Amino acid sequence: MLPIQQQSVLFLAARGPDGIAKSHPCKRVQRAYRATVLKAAKYARCLKYGEKGDSFMCLAEFANDTIWSAVIEEFFRTADSLPHHFFMHLVHGAEIIGYKHPLPVFRMRWIDFYRVAVKDFHLTAETEKEMDARLSDWDQAFWPKAGSMEPQHVLD
Repeated sequence: MLPIQQQSVLFLAARGPDGIAKSHPCKRVQRAYRATVLKAAKYARCLKYGEKGDSFMCLAEFANDTIWSAVIEEFFRTADSLPHHFFMHLVHGAEIIGYKHPLPVFRMRWIDFYRVAVKDFHLTAETEKEMDARLSDWDQAFWPKAGSMEPQHVLD
């Protein structure tokens, strides 16, 4: 199981950017991202590689080398119109999937996206080990000890 910090990043990146038109190229990437990390409520399961979904999640374009390349190229060509905060959530989510997804084809697609983004920012990509150290739940150093009296969440 992924550390909670990594799970949080994946979850946060599933939300699209506010104030962006429905036709913006980021929406095509966002549909593939959601289909990679979330279960489809319609089917009560994850979409299969290449499976057509709906306007919220879909892997049809993601599984086509030619189309996906064009989708990524268009995404990065229009990236300056995206809120930076959204963009960074998506890049970090792609990095986690690129290193941790159980299926190699998903890992390959998303690590490629991550590397293009990092290059676009003129940065150096983190290794998986570096990412794990940064998103490690602080090795649980601040977690309550077993049997301790910890406060319960208000919704418990």
